[in-house]
Amino acid sequence: MNRGMVCLLLTLPAVAQIAQRDPFDAALQAFWTARSAGHFEEAAAKREEARKLLERTAVDAPQFGNRVLSVTQLYESGGMSRQARSIAEEALSRAGGLGQSHPTRIQLLNTLASSWQQDRNLLKALACLEKAAAAVDAAPLAKSPVPGAEGQPYSNRAFVGFSGRNVASRLDPVQDNNFVYPRLADLYQQLGRPDAAAAVLAKMRTLATNNDAALASIYERQGQLDEAAAIYKKLAEQAAANPQSQPWQVAGPLQSLANLYQREQRYGEAAAALQQAVAALDASGKPEAHNQTISIRQSLASILHQAGQTQAADEVYQQLLAETKDGRDGLPTGLLSNYANYLAATKRGAQAEDFLKDYMANHPNLQPWEEINLLSTLANVARVSGQPKRAEEYQRAAMEKQPAAQPTPAGQVFIGKDLQKAQSAANGGNLDEAFGLALQAMDAAGHAVDRDQVAWQVSSLAGTLVNKKAPDKAEQLYQRLFGLAESWSADTLQPLLNVLQNYPRFLMQQQDRWADAPGAIERYRNALTTARGAGTGWLEEVLRLNIDFERTHGSQARALSAAQDLLSLEESLSGNTSEPYLRAAETLAELYESAGDPQRALPLRRQTVSIADLVFRANDARRGFIRVQVALALARQRQFDEAERLANEAVAIGQTMRPPQPNLFAPQLEQVRRMKAAPQSAPGSVGRRPTGAIGTIPWFDTQTYRPAQVNAPPAGKPASAKKSEKQQDR
Repeated sequence: MNRGMVCLLLTLPAVAQIAQRDPFDAALQAFWTARSAGHFEEAAAKREEARKLLERTAVDAPQFGNRVLSVTQLYESGGMSRQARSIAEEALSRAGGLGQSHPTRIQLLNTLASSWQQDRNLLKALACLEKAAAAVDAAPLAKSPVPGAEGQPYSNRAFVGFSGRNVASRLDPVQDNNFVYPRLADLYQQLGRPDAAAAVLAKMRTLATNNDAALASIYERQGQLDEAAAIYKKLAEQAAANPQSQPWQVAGPLQSLANLYQREQRYGEAAAALQQAVAALDASGKPEAHNQTISIRQSLASILHQAGQTQAADEVYQQLLAETKDGRDGLPTGLLSNYANYLAATKRGAQAEDFLKDYMANHPNLQPWEEINLLSTLANVARVSGQPKRAEEYQRAAMEKQPAAQPTPAGQVFIGKDLQKAQSAANGGNLDEAFGLALQAMDAAGHAVDRDQVAWQVSSLAGTLVNKKAPDKAEQLYQRLFGLAESWSADTLQPLLNVLQNYPRFLMQQQDRWADAPGAIERYRNALTTARGAGTGWLEEVLRLNIDFERTHGSQARALSAAQDLLSLEESLSGNTSEPYLRAAETLAELYESAGDPQRALPLRRQTVSIADLVFRANDARRGFIRVQVALALARQRQFDEAERLANEAVAIGQTMRPPQPNLFAPQLEQVRRMKAAPQSAPGSVGRRPTGAIGTIPWFDTQTYRPAQVNAPPAGKPASAKKSEKQQDR
C-alpha cells in the first residue's frame, strides 16, 4: 500500500476526534491553556467565546446547567461577579419554560445562590435557595445511579456518605443540586431564623429515614453527637457482620466515629475506634487496604499525643517507620515530616532535626519536591524549638530547591521568586535592592504566569518600606502597581480590587498622607460597585475602612456615622437578626463606648445577646463569649445584677459544651464580682476600657464571632484571662 495512503488512514481517527470535539469544551480548555501560559489576552478572548457559545446552547440540553456554572466561574474568578450573575440570570430566564422542578432550573438557582452568598448578600441568596428547595419538593421520584438511593427524591441524594461527604456518581444528572437543603438550613441559621432551619433539618431527617449515614451526618449538623455516634457504631457493626462488605465499609464509619470522639476530647474512645478500623483493614489481607492504614495510624498517634500518651504514640510511629518502605528503600516524606513535627511538639526538636538530616544524608537521590518538603519541615521544627535563625536557613534552602522541583517551561515567565527576594531584602534593610527587584518583577509581570502575586506582595513590600522610612519608594511601587492592575482589567478585576483595598491603609500609615485616605476609600467603593454591583456586601469593607480612618485620624462623629451606615447596610443584606448584623452592632457599640457614650451602647449590647441566641446553637461557645462581653460592659455601668446573670449564663453554656468547659468563662464572672465589690464610683469609671480598644476577650475574634483558638483556656485563670482583667481594671 502507498505510504501516503497508510499515513492518511492512520490520521483519520485523530482528525475525526478533533472534528467531533465540542466547540464549548474546546474554548474552555483553550482558556485554561492560555492562562496557564501567561497569554492573558488570549484567555479573555476564549472566555468571551465560551460565553457566546453558551448563548447558542439549547436550554434543554443536558449539559446546559453545567455550562452556565463553568462560564460564571470564569468571570467570578476574575472578580467580575456582577457580570457572572447577569449570565446566570439570563440563563434562568431562558430556562423558565422547562418547568418549575426541572433539574436545570434547580441547578441555575443554586448557582445564583452561591454567587450572592459569596458576594455577602444573604437575603438574595436565600431567595434563590428557597425557590430551589420548592422546586426540589415538587420534583418527582427518580431513579438514581447512587447505590442505595434508588427511588429517592433529588434532595435525598444530598446525604450519601459519611460525615456529610457526598459520594454521588458523576453520572447523576442533578448532582449539582445535592446540597440545597443543607445549604438552606445553614443559611437560615446564619440569618437568625432557627425555627426555619429546624424545619428544614426535620425534612432532611424524614428523607434520610432509610439512609443511616445521611442521618448521622444530619445529627452531627444539629449537634446531636450521641445519636450520630450510635449510628456510626451500628454501621460499623453491620458491615463487620456482613461477609460481602468491603474493608472500607467497616473502617469508614469507625473513622467518622473517631473524628466525633476527638472533637469531644474523648481521646481513649477515639483511639479505640481507629484501632478497630486498622484491624478491619488489615484483616482483609489486601495490600491496598493495609496501605490505607498508614494515614489512619498517623491519626491514631496524633490522638494518643493529645491524650498525653506519648509512649503509646511513640510506639505507633516506630512501628510505622519500621515497616513502611517505598521503592527506593526509603520512607514516604509525608510520614517523615509528621514524625518530625510530632517530635518537635513533644519537646524533642534536636532529635527531630537529627532524624531528618540523617535521612537526607543517607538518601542523596531524593526528588527535589521531597527535599523541599523535608527542608520545610526542618524549618518548622527549628521554629517550634525556638531557633528562628536556623529556621530561616532551612526555609531559604527549601526556596533554592524550588526551581529544580518546578522547572520553568520554555517561554513561560514567573516573578514570585523575585518578589520574595525583594521582601527579604526589605526586611533586612536593603531598601534599594528591594525596590529594584520589585520594579524588575513588575516589568516582567505582564506575561508572567503568576502575575497576580504582585497585587498583594508589592502592597506588603510597600508597607515595609514605609516602616523603614522610605515612603517615596513605596509610593512609586504603588503607582506602578495601579498602572499594571488597571491594564489587566479586561481580563480580571481582582488584582485592582486588592490594590485599591490595601492602598487606604498604606496612606493611613503615614501621618502626612492622612488627607488622601478618604479619596482612596471612595475610589475603592466605586471599583467594588462596578465589579460586583450595587447590592454587594463587600461594601462592608469600605465602611470598615471609613470607620478605622475616622476613629484614628478624623472625627469620632463621622466614625459613628459610618458605623451606623454599616448597621443599615447589613440589615439590608441579611436582616436584623443575622450574624453579619451582629458584627455591625458590636462595632457600633464599641464606638459609642470609646466616644464616652456607653448608655447608647447598652441597648446594642443587649441586642447582640438576643441575636446570638438566634444565630448560634444552644451550646455554642460564641453565645458565652458575647454574654461575657456584654456583662463587662454592664458592670462598667454598675448594672451588676444583669451583668452577673449574663456571666452566669455564659458559665452554664461552657458546662453544656462538648466537651464541657466549666471554667471557660469563670474569670469574667469573677471579674464582674470584683467590680461589684469595689468602692462605688461614677458609672463607667469602674474597669473602664482604654479609649479605642476593641473587644474585651483576648481569645475572641469580634470580627468573625469565633474563638481565636480551638481549645479552651485551661482550668483556672489563663494568662490571657489575667491580661484581660488587667485591661479591664485600668
